[in-house]
Amino acid sequence: MFAVRVIAALLLLAVAGVSGDDFCGPASAKVIMGQRTYICLVLADLENWNGSDENGDVHYHRFAFRPIVDDFAKLEVQDSWIKQGGDTNCQNCGIKPYPEACKSCEDNLLRNFTNPSVHVESLDKVSFIRKYRGYDNGVPRTFPYMTAIITVDMGTITGITWDEGCTFCLDSECVENTYGFTGALEANGGKACYVDDTTCVNGDQVSEVCPLQVYAVWTGTDADGNYLKSAEVRFSQFKSYSMTNWADTLKNKYEEVKSYSEYDDEGTTGV
Repeated sequence: MFAVRVIAALLLLAVAGVSGDDFCGPASAKVIMGQRTYICLVLADLENWNGSDENGDVHYHRFAFRPIVDDFAKLEVQDSWIKQGGDTNCQNCGIKPYPEACKSCEDNLLRNFTNPSVHVESLDKVSFIRKYRGYDNGVPRTFPYMTAIITVDMGTITGITWDEGCTFCLDSECVENTYGFTGALEANGGKACYVDDTTCVNGDQVSEVCPLQVYAVWTGTDADGNYLKSAEVRFSQFKSYSMTNWADTLKNKYEEVKSYSEYDDEGTTGV
């Protein structure tokens, strides 16, 4: 655990050197219910946190959101699953290893990352990593939803963990998906549902399930001593549903969800 904390601290320092200390919020900021806070989604290759080029630099991309504390917040990067283009072969993108004729339509993230993975930052705290897309025995797969639980003590964030993510799939479709910054699986770190990429596209249409989206909830107490309760309504607390009707379930059963799709972004990948 100590090693992970050291890596996370070095990561924050390295990224701060590129974007400024406050990109994901000043470390001194306090969490207050009903006020905006800072959350970043950070993308990179799963294996690359130890340095992804000859110089040892980490190639990453960060998306900074400003959700309201204690919302059941949906942080989404629109059009992230596939880049729309005019090539007639674009319908093949995401279904199989990209044919040469489809290069202009490649997924925005996979163009820069072999195994695009995400972790969450808020103020001075960092979560472990979850894989967003990648290959399993040659089959391209997507992990379409994740929930980050932000734990707060009197307004100070004490940790960010991933919720168990098997609510919307069969047990056989839910696998371990929590990694440390060395790229190794974290013991008892939690599982997540996957879908084969073939379910993410229908012709040239991308399923609304598959673009990058992370849900954020809070637990603990804010700076005024108020109890934060959004973690009580996260998906894992309720009945399971199939992945195929997940989008409809969200619309009909989870009216609490507040969508945030505006963000600042920066990084070293050119996405």
